[in-house]
Amino acid sequence: MSLYVLEGLRPWVIQRVSAVYIVLFILYATYCFFSADNIAFEPWKNWFYNPFNTTVVGIFVLALLFHAWIGMRDVVLDYVHNIMLRIFILAMLVGVLIGSGLWVFRILLLSVVG
Repeated sequence: MSLYVLEGLRPWVIQRVSAVYIVLFILYATYCFFSADNIAFEPWKNWFYNPFNTTVVGIFVLALLFHAWIGMRDVVLDYVHNIMLRIFILAMLVGVLIGSGLWVFRILLLSVVG
């Protein structure tokens, strides 16, 4: 089997695994939201202080960023035919995703450090 045959398999698997994790996280967050005694700032801030919750939110953000990158990359590669425009759009997308990821991890770090 040629390596070119498996070229699209890795993004496909990452897309599916990240989608499953995103759904599981949304179910977990929904359960935590509806089972909370008090829906206010302090209880949710304390929810983030829990290392388990901070970890699952961090993994959720990574999964969301990978999922968004693969999906948008495939759309751009399929529908933008001008090479220079394609490179520009992909570079902008990478910048937005990296910036968003760093911003979220800054927020998570500040929630843990206090």
